[in-house]
Amino acid sequence: MGIIASSTILKTGDSKSNSGYHQIPAERRRAHQEALANATVDLIARELDVLFPPKLGDTSTDPPKEIDTTKRDEEIELRFCEFMKEGGCKESFTALKNCVDEAQRYTETCHKLWPRLIKCMHAHSDYYQPILALKKACEEQILKDILSIGLSEGVLSEEDVATKQADGFW
Repeated sequence: MGIIASSTILKTGDSKSNSGYHQIPAERRRAHQEALANATVDLIARELDVLFPPKLGDTSTDPPKEIDTTKRDEEIELRFCEFMKEGGCKESFTALKNCVDEAQRYTETCHKLWPRLIKCMHAHSDYYQPILALKKACEEQILKDILSIGLSEGVLSEEDVATKQADGFW
């Protein structure tokens, strides 16, 4: 989904005062976008860690005194990638992963590969169901967060929020 979609949601708010997303000061918009991105990454990391726990022998049974989040994230990504490559969407996943790795970020070119992967995952939903469920949960949480921001910033009315939640917006 991403921040582009979140800004689209806020721009569609039809507040009685005709305020819009771009009337929110740029610094606050960036802060909201950063907070949404960080919350989404944290949610995904937590859920992937639950879906793909460390294998026996990979880590000590003693809880670490300090969590090295970079190492944790790398381990989660490795287990996630193993899972993705073991299913029927190995080629489309590998193409997307290689694109991101080569660019060292998620680019517009990489974004164009995303629909192919999602279509493949739906075609192999028996295997990829946990990831598809996580995707849906993240989209729902992002929607709630975006609507909350829209309401708190006066971009959306309570009626707008209720309507968008009822419609599911997506």
